[in-house]
Amino acid sequence: MLRMECMMDAAQGVTTAALLGEGWEEALHRFAYASGAHGAVLMRNRPDRMLSAITTEEVAETVWAFAAGRAPPSSRYRVVRVGPKIGFRIDHDDYSHDQLNRDPFYQEFLRPAGFFWHANAALTFDRDECVELSLKRRIQSGPYQREDAVALNAVLGQLRAAARLATQTLSHEATAVATLLRNRGDALYQLDAGGRVLSSEAFAALDKPDCPISVIGRRLRSRDAGAQAALDRAVAMAVARPGATVLTPLTSDNTHRHFLQIVPVPGRARDIFHCAAAIAVVIDVRDPHHRRRLDPTTIGAALALTDREANVACLLAEGLAPAEIAKRLRMQPSTARVHLRSIFEKTGTKRQAELVAFLGHLRP
Repeated sequence: MLRMECMMDAAQGVTTAALLGEGWEEALHRFAYASGAHGAVLMRNRPDRMLSAITTEEVAETVWAFAAGRAPPSSRYRVVRVGPKIGFRIDHDDYSHDQLNRDPFYQEFLRPAGFFWHANAALTFDRDECVELSLKRRIQSGPYQREDAVALNAVLGQLRAAARLATQTLSHEATAVATLLRNRGDALYQLDAGGRVLSSEAFAALDKPDCPISVIGRRLRSRDAGAQAALDRAVAMAVARPGATVLTPLTSDNTHRHFLQIVPVPGRARDIFHCAAAIAVVIDVRDPHHRRRLDPTTIGAALALTDREANVACLLAEGLAPAEIAKRLRMQPSTARVHLRSIFEKTGTKRQAELVAFLGHLRP
C-alpha cells in the first residue's frame, strides 16, 4: 500500500526541481521510492519513439540501451493510452497476462533487464509530443495494482502543475537571455538542446538579404561555406552541459564583418520540456555600438589571437593606451606594438580607432 504523505512530499520535490531547473535525478529518485518503484524516467515522447529522457541511476543503463536500439520495438507506444484526461496506467490496464507473456519487448528486453512493471502518466501535451513520467518496478516485486494507480492519481495534478511550471521557468530564462542580446544584433535564434532552431515568433530571425546566416532543416547555415565547420562547433559547444558562451566568425576570410554570439540558457531538462538551450545573435560589426568589457579567452578563440594578443585587444577596447597596456601586462611598449600590429592583421583593421570600434560589438 502506497503512503500518501510520502508521495505528496516527493511530488513537492519534483516541483522544487521545476522551479530551480536542476536536481531532477534526485527528485525522480525520491518520487520513485515513495511510489513503490525502483526507478523513474522523465521523457519526451512522440507516438512512436522517445526523443529525450532524464532517468534515475537505477534504470539509466536499461533506458539508454533502449534508446540505442538494443531492444525489440516497444509495443507500449501502440498499446498504452495517454492523454490529458487519462491518469496513471499500469501494465494490466492495457495488457492481459497472456499478452505480456507473448510480447517480445517485455520478454526479450524488460525481463532480462529486471525492470518489468510500469505505472505511466503523461504530464504535458504539445501537438504530437508529450512529456511522460514512467515508474518502473523490478520483476520480483510484482505489478502495480489498480489501487496503486488511484493513489498515484491523487498527486498527478501536482506533477502536471510542476511540469507546466518547469516549462514556464525555462521559457522565462530564455526570454531574459534574448532580451539582453536583442540590442547586439538583428537576427536572434533560439536553439534547442540538439542545436536545432526552435520556431518562435517572439525571436524569429529577420532573414535579410545581407544576413550571413540562414536556417535549413532547422539548422543554422553560414552563407560562407568556409565558416560552416566553425559554426557547427560553436553551436555544439554552446548547447553542451555545461554550456559556454561562444563567439564565432561567419566569414572564412579576414574581413570579419559578421559574428555569431551564442549564449547558453541555464536550467536542466530543456530537451524534455522543449525549451531553448541557447540563444544565438548575429552581430554586424559595422553597426553603432556601446563599449563593453570583453573576455580574452572568447575573443582569442573567435579571432585566432594568441593569449597575449587577446589581452592586449581587450584592454585596448576598455580605453587603455598602448603604453598603459604594456605596463598592465608587464611587457615592453615595443612588444605591445608588435602585438597590436598582429591584431590589426588578424582583424582586417588598420587603425587603433577602427579596431576599438570593431571590438566594441563582440561582448561575449
